[in-house]
Order: sequence, then C-alpha cells, then structure tokens
Amino acid sequence: MVQQATLLSRLSNHLRRFIFNLLETTSAHGLRHLVHYSVHTIERIVWITCISIGIFGVVALAQRIWNRYQTSPVVISMDRNMYFWNTSFPSLTVCSHRRIDDRKVEQYIEDHPDKFSGDGDPDDFKEFIHKLANASYDTFLDLPMHNSYGIPSIDYLDLLHNLSWPFQPLISTGTTLHLDLQPTITELGLCLSVNSKVAEYSSYHYWKNYRWDIIPSKPTVVVHPLDGEVYGQLIKLENSYEVYFHGYMEVPEVSKRRYSFMEAFYTTVELLALEIKTSRRAVELSVSQRKCRFTHEAEVLQFSPVYSYNLCRIECRMRLAMKYCRCVPHFYRHVGKYVAFKCLSVSYEICLKNSL
Repeated sequence: MVQQATLLSRLSNHLRRFIFNLLETTSAHGLRHLVHYSVHTIERIVWITCISIGIFGVVALAQRIWNRYQTSPVVISMDRNMYFWNTSFPSLTVCSHRRIDDRKVEQYIEDHPDKFSGDGDPDDFKEFIHKLANASYDTFLDLPMHNSYGIPSIDYLDLLHNLSWPFQPLISTGTTLHLDLQPTITELGLCLSVNSKVAEYSSYHYWKNYRWDIIPSKPTVVVHPLDGEVYGQLIKLENSYEVYFHGYMEVPEVSKRRYSFMEAFYTTVELLALEIKTSRRAVELSVSQRKCRFTHEAEVLQFSPVYSYNLCRIECRMRLAMKYCRCVPHFYRHVGKYVAFKCLSVSYEICLKNSL
C-alpha cells in the first residue's frame, strides 16, 4: 500500500509540474497568469473569469458557424459572364382531349362478344372507356361505376394504351438540335412530352417491361440570348388539348398550372426562362444541407429510378391513394421498386367513398 501511495504521489507531482510548465510556456493569452507565483489570488480569479468567458464565446460562435454550415451552406450568386449564358430549352407536355380511337373500340367489341352477351351494352362500354381515358382527380366521380365489363382495374392502363388514338403532332424548332417527342403517362392520362429527359421513365413501355435502368442522356438543347428568338413549333394537333410547361428534367404535375387550347386555334406562347446552375461542389454536401436532390438521388422514390420534385409530389399522392383506398389509379405505376402497389379487388367507387 505504501509503495502504491508513493507511486501515485510521484505521478501527481509529475502531472502537476507538466501542467504548470504547459501553462507558463503556452502562447494562449492569459493562461500563464493562472500559475505565475507573483500573481495575486483576486487577479487569478479575474483571469479565470475572462478565460471562461472567452472559451464560452469561442464554443458558442463555433457552434453557430457549424449549424449554419449544416443548414445553409449554399450560396446563390449571379454569373455575369455572357459566354456562359446558355439556358436549357424548356420542355412541355401536351395532352390531347381525344384519347380513344373509336375504330379500335369497335374492333375490341367485335373481338370480345362474351363481355356484351348479357347486360353489357356496347354504347355504355364506349362511354366508360372514353371517361376512363380522361379520368383524373377532377373527373373520377364522372366514371360509371355500375359495370366494369369484367375488366380488372390492373388492366385499365393496358386497355387504354391498346385503344388509344394515334396522337402524333409534328415539331419544328429554331435550334440546330432536334427536339424529341416522348409518349408519357401523366395524371391526366396518356400524353406526349417534348424535350424531356425524364418523361421516358413514365412511359408505358418502360413500365410494361419492368425496367429500372438509367437511360443514357441525350445532349441538352441550350440557347443563348445572343442567338435571338428561338422557338419550338407543334403542328398537326388535330384536336383540342392541354399543355404543361416545365423544365427538361421535370414531368407535368396535376396541381401545377396548365393551359387549354381549342381545336384549330394557332397559339403563340412566350416564355422567359430563368435557370439556376448548381456547382459541382454541391454534390459533396448532404441532402439535408442543400435541401434538394439531384436526379440520380432517387432512393426515396419507390416507383421511379430518377428523382425530381414533381415525381416526389406524384408519389406522395400515390401513397395517399394506397393509404385511403387500398389501390392506386391506373395512371400510376402499379409495381414499385420495393413494394408492389397493385390495385386490390375493389372498384373506384369504393376507393372514392373511402377518400372523400
């Protein structure tokens, strides 16, 4: 016991001399006054108070700077270099009011006489299929609920695609690059997107083939203010239609503003585009820091391999439909990445009663 006490005493003496030597030789202002032999006790208390206040201030300021880095690390600045004023050409999605080809419907009725041998009326079926093709959150209550003609709701999208009217407008542009037309499925039904890099991920064939791969990106159509007026023109629309304008990395979303145009009307729409480019260093920040996601950061989505703000909002409505109705509308992808969002054996009528 005596040896242990002697050893502890030596260690404490060595530690005490080390601390005193450290405080006397350090360059940190004020610490040497705490151990100097000629300093009065009151003076030591004053120095301890000042040093404590300084340490508290440093910790508080460091914590404030750290919190600011975590919550607001992104700075938006204006680039005045005119040689980099390239702006991506906007995208639009056009949805024709005519969705169904009547000749295909007649052929379908002839090919499936068993569906109309009993109470099934071909005229009622035509009304049903036309209203189903135009079904959206605004028109769900207009759907005839009394008879689905033995067609399960999981097959609605296949049926609408097979009976769809061939909507193929022509497009011309004032740029040297080609603007692509891409069939896509929206919350308004089957539509066409122009100059969109993410529309194909919502196309019928992409869903039907259960694909989750990333499609190689095509060159972005860009314009410069010094290029003068740049236009894109759609002709041969042949019917009234609705149009969404959005960015080339976005999809149309039903809660956003859309424009309706009548048949045989020639309309000119002028857009003023403002594009914000993200620095490559922003990729190093976490999602919680920059408060946004890049297209490849789609791990939070269950029905799309790419991310966009509108795709996230669409999935939120999809989940609400699943929560309240135990099914999803036909214009959503029925097979999720992790969970199968298949419509159960309930009709839209039960779904609507549960959600209203």
